[in-house]
Amino acid sequence: MEVLIPFAKDKNGSLAFVDEVESGLECNCFCISCDMPLSAHKYKTNIRRDHFKHAPKINSKDKPCEISYKRAIFWLCRNILATNTSIRLPRYIGYPSRDKSDEGVLVTDEKVYEYQSKVTLNLAIESAQNEIAILHTNDFDITLILTLEISTYQFSPTYNQKSAIVVVDVEDFRKYVEGKVNGYRDQVESELLEKLGIKYWHYHPKQEQRFTEFYRSRSQKILFAKKEQAQRQREEQNQLAEESEPLYNPVYGFQHNPQYKRKPTRAFREIIDLNPAPKQYETRWFRCGYCTNMWQRSSTDVPYSVTDTPCPSCNHLIRIG
Repeated sequence: MEVLIPFAKDKNGSLAFVDEVESGLECNCFCISCDMPLSAHKYKTNIRRDHFKHAPKINSKDKPCEISYKRAIFWLCRNILATNTSIRLPRYIGYPSRDKSDEGVLVTDEKVYEYQSKVTLNLAIESAQNEIAILHTNDFDITLILTLEISTYQFSPTYNQKSAIVVVDVEDFRKYVEGKVNGYRDQVESELLEKLGIKYWHYHPKQEQRFTEFYRSRSQKILFAKKEQAQRQREEQNQLAEESEPLYNPVYGFQHNPQYKRKPTRAFREIIDLNPAPKQYETRWFRCGYCTNMWQRSSTDVPYSVTDTPCPSCNHLIRIG
């Protein structure tokens, strides 16, 4: 069954649709695949779609035309890309690990990329299921992989890491090429250049830099969290040390708060060593300067805070020096 050719090339090599040219051989159009002359067939009803057809008795039977809806889709996309200078691409969330165990990293946000009108076509890589178009921007090249079977497309292990790679699923364009609606070029152009749901990032030249920044930022966050935790622990220890500092009692000397069973801090140990506290029942000796009487009392009866004490013999007050 002969393929209904959706569009053709005019004498200038530009894209031509049936509703834009004269009927029959007067259309002066050629096949996009074999360059043989075509005739335009137009219908007044919607039962059949307008289309081009190889002119009878002109194309060679020895070399049949390889035109197909797939090549028609690619040729239409190629023409749209070559006659425009901008394309909208979606945001790209990349994953540093292949198993996506790490959180996603924003590599680039949704953006309209301006490219040069000259589009490079990698004809050596194109096949029946996909085609490669390279857009040249001021920052980097963008390799568009136009594919009809995105689920089965296999990427080469080696690719130009200076070029971004974006896969475009053009399978949905088949309804325009094989449908019965005329004047669909604007619809395909709008979807190819503006629609985000059919485009998927595979590689971005700055993704390694973004991943490095992500790991560096995460390491800094972990280090900052550890410093905060250490600071909190020091503050808690200092607060606990202040609450458990030994208390000085004039009678009993340095006494620890019974609520906390902790050793005194180093600073207080040094104070204790320089000024040893008296024992609780230490015996103290006294001598009267009037009657030369000598006697002893415990530190409980005569604490160190007392400056005068009476002589038990002559009842004179003696000053404790």
